Amino acid sequence: MNRKELMNFLEKKGLLSPEDSLTMASGKEASSLPLTLSHILIVRDLSEKDEKILCRRLLAAYDETSPVILLSGEGILRLSLKEMEMRSFGEKETILFDSRKAIRRPAFPWNLEALDSTVHRLLAPGGCPWDRSQTHETLRTYFIQEVYEVIDAIDRGDMDNLKEELGDVLFQILFHAALAEKEGYFTMQDVADGIRDKMVRRHPFVFDKNSTDSTLSAPREWEKRKRIEKNRKYLLSGVPKGLPSLLLTCIIQKKVSSNGIQNLLQSEDLPVEMKDQISRFLEDDREMDREMKAGAFLFELVHYLQEKGIEPELALHRYAAAYMRKLRAFEDYVIEKGGTIPDLSPEETLRLWKDFLAEQPSPLELKTV
Repeated sequence: MNRKELMNFLEKKGLLSPEDSLTMASGKEASSLPLTLSHILIVRDLSEKDEKILCRRLLAAYDETSPVILLSGEGILRLSLKEMEMRSFGEKETILFDSRKAIRRPAFPWNLEALDSTVHRLLAPGGCPWDRSQTHETLRTYFIQEVYEVIDAIDRGDMDNLKEELGDVLFQILFHAALAEKEGYFTMQDVADGIRDKMVRRHPFVFDKNSTDSTLSAPREWEKRKRIEKNRKYLLSGVPKGLPSLLLTCIIQKKVSSNGIQNLLQSEDLPVEMKDQISRFLEDDREMDREMKAGAFLFELVHYLQEKGIEPELALHRYAAAYMRKLRAFEDYVIEKGGTIPDLSPEETLRLWKDFLAEQPSPLELKTV
């Protein structure tokens, strides 16, 4: 039924009066609707997925005993939010939620106090002997494992498992903070305040009404502010060289690209013809999508290299490390010329890069640092 027919139906059933203030939306808006309300919310034509999303969002904002009216193939159902969550979601259902009759949760329902107390209890005298014996160093492997399990849950689209694995990562964070607090370094509150302050500083176009930054310049300005805050001389300072080679390469390329100097990523060590062939292969997505084709290309390349006695991980890591040294040498070259990369335009940077390469031995040989 259309909007007018729905309104007439609700009024006829005594579920709505002409004086009621309301918001009516479609199911597609379920994930973005503001839920801090003081009137009636009607959401029409909910798919099973949209209804599940809306139910979880309402449960996060209101007590599970809060009433909700559901219009479905079963007729008019009067349920609590908890009962709504427990039932099987249907298709094309309509929800009527009167926030005036609901019990609103506190502003921050995801209180971490109980979990933080659990961590401190485990580390206190009389707590868990194993937990009490741990250090930041001994927990490294567990932290890495938990992060990979989060990635695995995301890749599988398993949201229940993702919730569990995020909890494991959160526990690790609180554990490290509790250890640091015990040693007198910092507390979990310091961690939370630090990241909040950092996000505000790095997003002036969001939080500072007087900022002249735009969303288009945000990535480059982010890197610029980060270098100033960290007092880093070089673009890639702070990038851990011990990262897996593919991840290291991705981080290098993203940092270079975010500074508007993508042209510095063009490798002079590969023939142009080879690059063109790779590009044509990936762009032809008639048989397989680009991501799968890229995966097939990398898979076959790894196989080929291993057949030739070349260790792919080591080969890529060596090249990435050599590129980092080359870029650092270039930054020194720019400084000698009286400039810095963040202050140069992409065109000026590319011109100096070509001048720099012209003055280097070919192929470029830089000692390991």
